[in-house]
Amino acid sequence: MARKIQFELNFTVNGKLTLTKLATPEIRDYQEDDEADLIELVRELQTHEIEYYDRMIAPGEIAGWYIDSIRRDCREHAGHVRIAVRDSLPIGYCAILTKVPNEEVDEQPFDYAYVSELVIARSARGKGIGKALLQDAESLARAAGAKWLRVSVLAKNTVARELYSSYGFEQHLISMEKLLK
Repeated sequence: MARKIQFELNFTVNGKLTLTKLATPEIRDYQEDDEADLIELVRELQTHEIEYYDRMIAPGEIAGWYIDSIRRDCREHAGHVRIAVRDSLPIGYCAILTKVPNEEVDEQPFDYAYVSELVIARSARGKGIGKALLQDAESLARAAGAKWLRVSVLAKNTVARELYSSYGFEQHLISMEKLLK
């Protein structure tokens, strides 16, 4: 089986070209002392997503209550918050809920797993961190007995949509909106 190794190409001030092998990130469970780093990651994501959706909460308003909300969802739905770390620094995280009950009244009852959060630091995007966190989330979902894994994404966030599609996600339900003036 072929193994993919990622490199980063950099130009120095004096014009020298360097090639650096990127270390595979460590993925581990959330720890209490990760809260400040997660808040900064969410604020960075909010700044990014405001470009696509103008009703996002202002980045500066994101605080510990947001992380508390994620952790509460994890407790309620057999979930996990997983942190991607490189060089001792959190560079991304994923929240995976492994037992979410389907609430559609016209469907048979079933549970599914749901990636409720996937956030990658701007400096780490495009380097396989999102895919590594998705693989970790899928492993946790399978271990919990889930048959389906879902994720939601803003329609205009084409980069994230392409990541999810490349990982095997398909459109399931499309929600549309009309502005009423």
